[in-house]
Amino acid sequence: MILYNPNFLEKTEIFTIEELQLLDKLNREVSLSSFLTNRSFVDKFGMDFIHTSARIEGNTYDRHDTHTLLEYGRTAGGKRYSDAKMILNMRDAYEKFIDEDLEVTKETLKDLHYILSNEMVAENERAVPRDEEVAIKGSNYTPLATKEKLDDELNYMFKKYKSIKNPFDKALYIHCNLAYLQYFKDCNKRTARMMLNVALKSEDKMLYIPDEKRIREYLVSIVEYYESGDYSKFREYFIATYRDTVEMIVAMRKGREAELIRPLR
Repeated sequence: MILYNPNFLEKTEIFTIEELQLLDKLNREVSLSSFLTNRSFVDKFGMDFIHTSARIEGNTYDRHDTHTLLEYGRTAGGKRYSDAKMILNMRDAYEKFIDEDLEVTKETLKDLHYILSNEMVAENERAVPRDEEVAIKGSNYTPLATKEKLDDELNYMFKKYKSIKNPFDKALYIHCNLAYLQYFKDCNKRTARMMLNVALKSEDKMLYIPDEKRIREYLVSIVEYYESGDYSKFREYFIATYRDTVEMIVAMRKGREAELIRPLR
């Protein structure tokens, strides 16, 4: 059994100088403002974010099922109602952080969890700290079990977050440590992924869009953090995923530019 280690919250310098330079370069190639002003990008990559984030949680909806649900409101036959509800909750939370200028605060965290946990947990367990033990599947890590200690650690986490200078360090710090703390009874990782994007957007950085092909990398890297406090695997995962998103957007733009200058026949 691996118990909660408060020292994990002390490490605030996460990326190397070279990695930060790469992430800044990717942001010059695709800025947040250029992404947000292109509604087709917001919608396309929003569906990718929602679908993959749900799949990370074990959701059984495939890409077609997710698109049909989000576009037409039709659920997939034979699938659990909770799978559809999870996706719809994620859509609502995604729209909130896209449309609003949210900050990384305890209030924002609870607001997003309240949306994400709709019909996922009992009404009196939404947006409040748990006060019982929780087991982490696939890991020997055992989180804190009392709401008083959880609240103390969460407050300290936000205090440390404010002291971090680099936006990418801030984003990974808040994501990994919210997932690590397991503040709520359920919906912790999905809330952490939303908060990662709140952190990036509030610092005018391009968003993180998880890739369905890299789900295993996400899960392995977050367990690595739970058990060792080492960001290395998650850092590698994040950079690879971030680069993939930027390269896809750049390729889409180049395709459009090529269409404008070459005849079709």
